[in-house]
Amino acid sequence: MTSRQQRQLWQQRRRMHQTRRAMRKQLVQQTQHRAPSKHLRAPSPSPQPQRSQGISRKPAPRNSSASKSSIRPTRPRTKTHSSSWGWFVYLTRLAIVGSGVAAIAGTALTVFDPTPHSSSSGSPSISSALAPIPLKSVSTINSEPAIEPKNFDTQPDGPQSLFYRWSQEPRMKRLVREGQELSTIKGQIQQWSAAQSELKPAMFFLNPSTGEYLDINGAKSISAASTIKIPVLLAFFEEVDAGTIDLDEPLVMRQDLVASEAGSMQYEPVGTTFSALETAEYMIAISDNTATNMLIDRLGGAQKLNQRFKSWGLKHTAIRNPLPDLEGTNTISPQDMAALMLKLKDDDLLLSASREQALDILRQTVTNTLLPQGIDKDANIAHKTGDIGSVVGDIGLIDMPNGQHYVAAILVQRPHNDPRAQELIRKISKLTYRTFRKQDPSIATPATTSDN
Repeated sequence: MTSRQQRQLWQQRRRMHQTRRAMRKQLVQQTQHRAPSKHLRAPSPSPQPQRSQGISRKPAPRNSSASKSSIRPTRPRTKTHSSSWGWFVYLTRLAIVGSGVAAIAGTALTVFDPTPHSSSSGSPSISSALAPIPLKSVSTINSEPAIEPKNFDTQPDGPQSLFYRWSQEPRMKRLVREGQELSTIKGQIQQWSAAQSELKPAMFFLNPSTGEYLDINGAKSISAASTIKIPVLLAFFEEVDAGTIDLDEPLVMRQDLVASEAGSMQYEPVGTTFSALETAEYMIAISDNTATNMLIDRLGGAQKLNQRFKSWGLKHTAIRNPLPDLEGTNTISPQDMAALMLKLKDDDLLLSASREQALDILRQTVTNTLLPQGIDKDANIAHKTGDIGSVVGDIGLIDMPNGQHYVAAILVQRPHNDPRAQELIRKISKLTYRTFRKQDPSIATPATTSDN
């Protein structure tokens, strides 16, 4: 019997017990009405009939128990109800008994056959209601019926299916579906890109407070460069929250983990130990490739991390080779990174302490030549850049002075080390910032700042 049938059976029994209590109360009231009053005195015994003088009897003692027991008070006569009142009481009792029987019958129908029967006209069929209930075997009655899970993708739209889809849909996808694209500045950026056809930008910007967004090739899989270090950082703090990694845990720098290009840990002797937190800070602040390889190794390797990324809903984020990955085999998409930064901001992924620590590390990024060049000084940005010969980009979370925030993810494919890609990122950053802050979107090209 399912929990729903049990609840219905309990409710029917409860109504039946309430009906019985009402019947008993009415019978008690009627009995009290007919019973003699306690204050009535017993009538005096009738005088003894005179007996013949030829027979003499010795009177019994006055205090004998026999005499006491032989004297019984007669029951006073009470007025009987009229015949019409008696019929009314009889009909009332019959109605109460009928309601109890109906409750029991309804309970039996609900338990043995919970499917509602209706006629073709939409009203209940009397013949089907009065039809005999088919007998079921004991095993069928006692066994709980198997309930198949609903497939809401094939169910017609209704309140339950709509709520299920709403609750299961990723927040960023829902914001985009319900939001408004910034078509004006999208056209302007496409004009800039068309004037420099060698540059192929991919970007996604979203203000969750207003629902405004900018999407140009946002779902495109593109070489990640050092921006792949953002999901590695969040996976690290997720393990910290789970208690499997301690921030003070020592990590040993092995020879197979040492990487060239960015970072200073490569110049330390092999076998040097660093705390886990220190390694994470090196990975983001100065984009240390050796620190990144050490964390990837501590988190179980690239394959386990890729499985974790998929569990987060990231479609194009994957680690295929250790850092520095100058060939660009590790990939992300702007939408993946924007969704990840939104999860970080909304407390959807990490506990509060880890969330604040991760954001603080991302605010320590030394290279501030891309997205930060397009925002005001009173704005705050937590971000990570990436730069290899074929791709340059920046992923960030920008808190504006008006209390709103937006996520930004932009990467530009380019001819080898073409500096026009950095300049385009700075122009787009300034345009989107002023649009989200509701300033005049007309801009002058910011002064070129050397990349670090």
